Amino acid sequence: MLGANLVLHAADEGHRVIASSRLQPIAAEGVESALADLSLPGEARRMLQTFRPEWVVHCAALTDLDRCEGEPELAFKLNAEMAEMVAHASRRVGARLLQISTDAVFDGHRGAYTEADKPAPRNVYGKAKLAGEQAVIQADPSALIVRTNFFGWNAQAKHGLAEWFLSELKEKHECPGFTDAWFSPILVNDLCSLMLRMLEAGFSGVYHVPGADCVSKYEFGVRLAREFGLDPTLVMQASVKGANLAAPRGEQLCLRAERLIGAFGEELPGLARGLTKFKNLWDSEYMERLRAVARSQSS
Repeated sequence: MLGANLVLHAADEGHRVIASSRLQPIAAEGVESALADLSLPGEARRMLQTFRPEWVVHCAALTDLDRCEGEPELAFKLNAEMAEMVAHASRRVGARLLQISTDAVFDGHRGAYTEADKPAPRNVYGKAKLAGEQAVIQADPSALIVRTNFFGWNAQAKHGLAEWFLSELKEKHECPGFTDAWFSPILVNDLCSLMLRMLEAGFSGVYHVPGADCVSKYEFGVRLAREFGLDPTLVMQASVKGANLAAPRGEQLCLRAERLIGAFGEELPGLARGLTKFKNLWDSEYMERLRAVARSQSS
């Protein structure tokens, strides 16, 4: 989701974009495509030495929490070791690196986490992403780490949280919304814009880039339903504790972004704005461009 939307956003802003993919070329106007399996030793170095970019945004990761819990070796390979190799390769060619991280580096006991709070991940995914943060900073102290939690339209044939709610609601299915799992989601398109601004401004170190609002997954589903004119009563109150998920989840994972707000002198976008923009994108030509990326990856 993040990679495809970032490629389109950066190209629209006039950047020269090289999009890396493991299996299939990326089809997007004005974008160069590079095939590379970044989990293989030397592959990141080979690709970056070929293109010598000024910026590298590393989006590749294994984000399925339950799969990470069941396959910890793979989780650390893709979320920590691969990030470390990209960081070494970026530093070697003089590129500035932005590494994507997550709110799951915290335990979720109290929420409202700042960059000064000590991480304490509860699941393998969070532990692997935290190890990735640490490896990146050690390999490249000037790297930028962005902790976030985002929603949006996916280029691939899989659903994020917002798309899953929509698919269920459009079929008039009842769907659970956790009342005890809180987060601060930001629309992926707004996240892309902020990340490029941070790179342009030369940011480094750890920054939280959440949405402005802290909401439960239940409230998120209800507000999404209302935005799309669907039945919000189909979103049923549920508890994450009774969901029989393999990976433990933090209950209060909302992030605070005073550091970024202070740097830019403006508030971050809230959920109402994000949901409206999310809906407007559905009816725009943007979706056809995003689907084209998906077709190239599945062809």
